[in-house]
Amino acid sequence: MSNVPKKLWLLGGLSGALIASQVVLVAATSAPAEQAQEPTCPGETMGVQATGVYVNRPVPEFVVNGEPWGGAYWEGGMRSYWHCHTAGQLLHVWEGEGRTQKRGERMRTLHKGDSDWAGPGEEHWHGAAAHTHAQFLQGSPTPSQTLWMEEVSETDYMGNGIGMETRAEFLRTGVREQPRGR
Repeated sequence: MSNVPKKLWLLGGLSGALIASQVVLVAATSAPAEQAQEPTCPGETMGVQATGVYVNRPVPEFVVNGEPWGGAYWEGGMRSYWHCHTAGQLLHVWEGEGRTQKRGERMRTLHKGDSDWAGPGEEHWHGAAAHTHAQFLQGSPTPSQTLWMEEVSETDYMGNGIGMETRAEFLRTGVREQPRGR
């Protein structure tokens, strides 16, 4: 066998192995379809719940299968309520400065190019920093449902809480909105 066919065979085998390993990784980390639809947090299915205005705005510069990838635009200070996705959610800041928080953890600031993954059933919120907008690329594996809970408190939004106080109140009363100044 000459050197050229050996190199082609080696290159083709290596490429195939890399693709196969990616498929195995995705299959191993994805929930089965029937599992992804089971409610996994105490929220309920409804339209987007947000403090401020939620704008569904795909990112035309980022195209998947010929279509702009889905996104959300948030003005400064605006954010979603606490929620979860039964199959998880990928968040990536395309422009501006975003914030995200997972229940039980402190708020994180995300800059352009930063990403976050909220796993299946993981309670979280996301939105813009107080002083500037944020454009997120976002997506969830399918099938998936979004289950909405309570409004994010100012304490959590400013990075001083971990979301447990509002969760306890929401579970006790079912009230979604937070008193102003909290």
